[in-house]
Amino acid sequence: MIKITTKTMTEEIMMRVIKRCLIKSRLLIMLPMLPMLSMMIVPFTMFAMLTSCASFYNTTTIASDKTPTYMRPVKVDNDFDISGRFSIKSDTSHRYGNFDWVRINSTEELSFNSPLGQTVAKITIINGVATLVTDERTYTSSDLESMMQEKLGFILPLAYLHYWIQGVALPNAPDTKPLPDGFTQLGWNIEYLKWLDANHPQVIQLTHERLIIKLSIDS
Repeated sequence: MIKITTKTMTEEIMMRVIKRCLIKSRLLIMLPMLPMLSMMIVPFTMFAMLTSCASFYNTTTIASDKTPTYMRPVKVDNDFDISGRFSIKSDTSHRYGNFDWVRINSTEELSFNSPLGQTVAKITIINGVATLVTDERTYTSSDLESMMQEKLGFILPLAYLHYWIQGVALPNAPDTKPLPDGFTQLGWNIEYLKWLDANHPQVIQLTHERLIIKLSIDS
């Protein structure tokens, strides 16, 4: 668990937080005022802005005027470089932040970052062997899910997620059933709440028993 102390809240970090909020809120016109905003900030205002940013990581299903219908994308990329926000909620915890994920051939690198931009964990997969770096410690295992559960307290189904995050089911997997917004597979419900375009999901929600994972991909 990363603890953010008063010492880390320097003017530079304040400016980074404000800039991130303005960008996510589409208030780009206010970016030239960033230095003045950082000088005028007070604890109450800082709390309000951080609370506003945190709203991006909730697990509330996005409302829609009509029920969307899932349609399988016609194009899937073998390699990708994506970033976005994540929210992982269980009965005992709710973790959220940002992620960067690069997949090239048989190599993957996934970084988990705090809302302030600090890298708290990084996973590298090369030829099926996973390495996890966190708190300046390095762990290696061929069973990534067990290692994540033990060291991070949550799991991501990375063996299948590179298909699901692109809007398609894992090929030839058993027990695949349709849902209005997606499908069920391997004990998971995969729902696509918003799309960037016909081939690229933007907001994906994965549910397994009482675990809820939401991923929002930056456009």
